[in-house]
Order: sequence, then structure tokens, then C-alpha cells
Amino acid sequence: MCLFALGLAMRPVAAFYAEGTLPMALPKLLAVAWLVNLVVALPVLPVVVLVEQRTAGMAPWPRNAVLTGAVLLATLLGVGLRVILGWLAPWAGSFTKAGPEEIVGYWMERALLCFGLAAIYVLHARSRRLADAAHAGEVAQQRLARQGTEATLQALQAQIEPHFLFNTLANVRRLLQSEPDAGRQMLHHLLQYLRTSWSNLSAQQIPVAKALDLAEAYLRIQAVRMGTRLDWRIEADADAVAGMLPPLMLMTLVENAIKHGLAPLPSGGTVRIAVHVVDGRLELRVSDDGAGFRQSSGGGTGLANVRTRLGLLYGGAAQLRLARNVPHGVIATLSLPYRTQAPA
Repeated sequence: MCLFALGLAMRPVAAFYAEGTLPMALPKLLAVAWLVNLVVALPVLPVVVLVEQRTAGMAPWPRNAVLTGAVLLATLLGVGLRVILGWLAPWAGSFTKAGPEEIVGYWMERALLCFGLAAIYVLHARSRRLADAAHAGEVAQQRLARQGTEATLQALQAQIEPHFLFNTLANVRRLLQSEPDAGRQMLHHLLQYLRTSWSNLSAQQIPVAKALDLAEAYLRIQAVRMGTRLDWRIEADADAVAGMLPPLMLMTLVENAIKHGLAPLPSGGTVRIAVHVVDGRLELRVSDDGAGFRQSSGGGTGLANVRTRLGLLYGGAAQLRLARNVPHGVIATLSLPYRTQAPA
């Protein structure tokens, strides 16, 4: 509004300056002309803002017609204020003694000033509403995408839990028939596992300490079935234990090591779990000295599940790598950003 008023103030000042008939000093004349035009434009924005808000639900043509009428009304109010200013402050000048051409030109200039200000506000307000609507649409799409991701993660996680439980219950039933003591021991470890994992099944992230407890409970269950054929070792740094990772992901690697690495061998073998923080990343390594890649399922459902969940949760910031163990077996390394609390 100030810039519009200044622009219109330059015209009469330039005319006076060209004719060499400056009625007062140039800076003062410019200031007076700017103030007079500013008074004329003063009612425009409040009136247009009010009408723009009140006609928000109208069709475009009636709404624009109402806005045009509002701008004309604001122009009349502004010129009325300018007349009052001329009465109260004679130094502001008056157009009442001018001829018809001057009066028509004056009204056209003031109408241009008021319509220009109104157009700027309306365009800004409507573009702002479009931007807000677009932003709201993006937020809604992100919310739907996040809900879809969460649903996919829950579905992937649901694939793991029944698989493990059904296998364990089948072993419990078999052992209760052939070796009741071993069956009762496995059932005890299963209850301990369920008690440990129950509160974390629906979480997106759990502490590494919880994941290690679950893995150990799982290994104890398998030890009842495999007996002396299974041995395991667990090591973890203090910082690593405080980190966070998706639930059941570590157990999937351990299950894969036993099912495809140790179980096919009559002599069994050893599973080692190592968790460390390396260069700001959490690294979990599950290694076995079992059958190796020839019999192991390096591209099976469990590992595909892990890779899919990593992609959904971390994008390209997390990886699952498989390598040969020496002299035999497989090393599965899970590398992901180190966090000490679940992301919001």
C-alpha cells in the first residue's frame, strides 16, 4: 500500500517539477502527496479482507462482483477521508476547485490505486489457500503412506511370529510324547520367551537388550530340541545394548543360522551373536559354523522379510550382508543407524 501511494505521489510532484511551479520544497511536497494517497488507500485492505472472508463459499462470478463493489465502496471511503484531511489540514490541498478533467483523472487514479491493492491481496490470499490445500494434501498422502508402511511392517512381522510358535509347539507336543522332561523344559522356555516378547510385539523399535533376551530364550528352546548339538555365545558392548532395532529381526537371523546352518549337520555347531557400535552405526553379527551357503537359504523368506522391513524403516540407510564364515558357515551382518530411542 505504501509503495502504491508513493507511486501515485510521484505523478503530481513530477508535474509541478516540470512546470517549475513547486508550491513547497520537493521533499515536503513528496511527503504530503504520499500521505494523501495513503489516506485514500487506507480503507481498502480492511474492507477487502472482510468481504473476501465472508464470500469464501460463493461461486466465482458473484464473489468477484461483490469484491468489485467492495473496492468501489472502499475508494469512496478513502476519498471521504482525504476530503476530511483537506478540511482539517489545509496544507494537504484540495481537488474541489479543479476542472472536470482533473476530477475524472483524480478518481481514475485513486480507483486504480484501490483496485491494485485489492488485486494484490486477493491473489495473495487465494494462492495462499491453494498452497495450504496442497500442503494439506501432501500431509494426508504422507499419513496414508505411513499408515500403509506400518500395516506392511505389521504384516511382515505377523509372518514371523506364527511360524516360530507353530514350530515350537509342534516340538513341544512331540517331546511330551517321547521325552516328557524335555517337553516340559521346552514349554517352560517358550512361556519365558512369550512373557519377554509380549509387550514388544507391536512396537516398531525395541532395545537391543530386549532383542538379545529374546534371542537367548529362543536358543534355549532350540537347545532342548538339539541337545549338545547346539552351543551359542552372545557378546555386546554397553553402548550397543542401549541401541534400538526392529523387533524379531535379530531372532530371524538366529533362526536362519540354526535352521539352515546347524540343523542339517549331525554334529550341529555354534551360533555366535555379537553386537557393537561402529562409527555411529549399530552392527549385529550372527555367525554359525554350519553347512554354509550350499545348504543354507541365503535368499529365503526370513531374510527377504528382514530386507523388506529394513527398506521400509530405513530406506537405504540400513543393510543386511551375508558372507562366508571361515572355515565353514555363514556370517549375517545387520548394519543400521545407531539410535538410543525409537523415532517419533
